[in-house]
Amino acid sequence: MQRVFGLRLPRHCAVFAALWASAQQDAAEREALFELGFAPWGISDYFRNDGVDLAGRDGLDERLHCRFRQDPAEFVTVASGSSDGLHYGLWYDDPAELPTFIAYNYAGDSAETWTSGYTTMLGEMWSVLEQGIKRPGQEASLLMPLADALEWFTGPDQEALAADGEPRWIDTDRTDGLISIFPILPANSGDPRVAQAAQRLAGFNSLSSAGDGWIADARHELAAGLPAYALAIGMELHWLDLDEYRAAGRDLLIGAYRVLGRDALAEIAAVHADWRDLADVEVLKRA
Repeated sequence: MQRVFGLRLPRHCAVFAALWASAQQDAAEREALFELGFAPWGISDYFRNDGVDLAGRDGLDERLHCRFRQDPAEFVTVASGSSDGLHYGLWYDDPAELPTFIAYNYAGDSAETWTSGYTTMLGEMWSVLEQGIKRPGQEASLLMPLADALEWFTGPDQEALAADGEPRWIDTDRTDGLISIFPILPANSGDPRVAQAAQRLAGFNSLSSAGDGWIADARHELAAGLPAYALAIGMELHWLDLDEYRAAGRDLLIGAYRVLGRDALAEIAAVHADWRDLADVEVLKRA
């Protein structure tokens, strides 16, 4: 993870991988996982038996693995979900820190990125399991074996969290945008104007002339060492995915990450921009 992404891997990812491997030996637990749609994916593929032999197909960068078009750079896929392109990821506010929590994105739907605030995949799974048991028409008995497995692995999950230490910003209040969690920034980063996101998104989507002014303002502030507005607009343009703004969005994102000293995220944003039209995000293959 450090070598490829420049990011720190939390210990709880190994617990999730161990839970999955254990469940494959039990038909009832496998069925429960299937019912809920959970499966290791993304960086969890490195925990497979052949994980050390995986490499990007056709020379592709490994950081593109399971990275959908509108995934933010802060989001690193760790599992797949049930439908509509649902995938779960580690959310890195700052690559110098461990991820803050688990985030999720429905790539086949609105492709927005949000969080329920759980720090580990097991916490996320507990929540989805509880919702599934209450779902009308769901045969709860099919899901209960997973509850037993989660209960058994809860201790190791908590031990992993304790060994890593509490994520730095887990309890920090944040103001999110309309299309994604917004990263925690240093106090001297400027104003991201997230309250104006709806106006900007509508303007950019209609190719309004106001868009050029917003971009110019963001560039001006970025040049002055204030990256917050550039990051906000860069993330919005990345999500809108309009060809007319692709270059501007890329430059604002990468520039903002560089000024923030978040170089690992800048590199992810750069390689993602270069391969935005990749048709198949299954990049890792056995070498």
